[in-house]
Amino acid sequence: MFVKYIRDPVHGYIGMTDVEMQIMDTLPVQRLRGIKQLSVAHLTYPGALHSRFSHSLGVMHLAGQMAESLRRSAVISDEDWQLIRLAGLLHDIGHGPFSHSYEEILLKHRKMNHEDLGVQIIEGSELADVIKNCGFSPGEIISIIKGSGRREGYLHQIVSSQVDADKMDFLLRDSYFTGAEYGRIDVNRLIQAMGVMYDEIAVDLKALFALEAFMIARYEMFLAVYYHHSVRAADILLRKAMEYGNELIGLTTFIGVDEFLHLDDSYVVTRLRELDPKKFNSHERELAYKAREMMRRLDRRELLKAAYQRDVYVKDEYVAKLLSDEEVRHQKEREIAQKAGVDPEQVVVDVPTLDSIPYYPREIDPMEVPVFRVASDGGKEPARLSNYSRLINVLKGYVDIIRVYTQPNYRSQVERAAIEVFKTLPLSAQISM
Repeated sequence: MFVKYIRDPVHGYIGMTDVEMQIMDTLPVQRLRGIKQLSVAHLTYPGALHSRFSHSLGVMHLAGQMAESLRRSAVISDEDWQLIRLAGLLHDIGHGPFSHSYEEILLKHRKMNHEDLGVQIIEGSELADVIKNCGFSPGEIISIIKGSGRREGYLHQIVSSQVDADKMDFLLRDSYFTGAEYGRIDVNRLIQAMGVMYDEIAVDLKALFALEAFMIARYEMFLAVYYHHSVRAADILLRKAMEYGNELIGLTTFIGVDEFLHLDDSYVVTRLRELDPKKFNSHERELAYKAREMMRRLDRRELLKAAYQRDVYVKDEYVAKLLSDEEVRHQKEREIAQKAGVDPEQVVVDVPTLDSIPYYPREIDPMEVPVFRVASDGGKEPARLSNYSRLINVLKGYVDIIRVYTQPNYRSQVERAAIEVFKTLPLSAQISM
């Protein structure tokens, strides 16, 4: 079945079918080599230079293993198995330069995310022809990735659920390349304990320790890597540079799939560094200057400093949306700047705003995973995870984080102003750590 093996530092040897080899060698997939998995996190963790390409191979590998395991309790044909692996390989095909850093700008200006672009690429690039020539349907792959159509729900959950191939590879790979050990999880035990129950993937409670370790890893990697204060500080500079240079270098003004596929990390960095304010008039000249200045600071690691941090407990959807509303954040920035006596552009209120990381704190119930216990007759009995795990009950009181960043020389006055501005948060959103 496998015609070639690729050596991967995380999973060992990853087998590739002939179909997967043909699809892997297309431009849209090869382009993922030029997109870093963790954006500019390498400025904090020097080893974090791994790409969306290697992550996609890892997800394909784990998705295939999950499909094999689920065959014990569900009908998964050989064709389904191949489609599931292809869905894993292509699940991130729509990511733009610097992954989620770019996605925030894309959402703002084009009301699109990487999944929307992924559909367009699978349907409208050379990928579509290669997939069809291999005897498969682009639409079938999309339905598994997005969970649409008539396909069984558990097929989609292999690549997108609380415990999926994406998150498992994310944790293992990011842990390996950052050197942060918190993401090391027992994927083999988790996959072996999976079964299908009521058209959903559930985990046998016999693997409770492995599942708890997975949940802890999600939480710890969020705090230690994905939302590390200097990782976010670098990301803020990058996002500002891309926002200022957006129209000047055509970041979100691309027309069609072919233009989008030219965008990768190197292209964007080069274009932003080469911006010459003298070539623009009035407003655009100012934008070019600001974009180039952000890149200069990023290149020299002149990062913003966190002047204030507040951990908040959010258990209702209203407060969750309030924290992620861009206009609310800008309003708070203006209030803090006014009280601190600094330019509003020198103040950034930062909160996690995308749910495409292994632990996204604003999921209303991120820890409740479907589980089952095996009855005396061998059947599966559904169970509620929180009834069996004290640890999960503790983690359900999840923490969201609000930070305020500024220049080092404004740190003291911005800290005082932020304390005053945020002291009025509702009591329901506060937690004593």
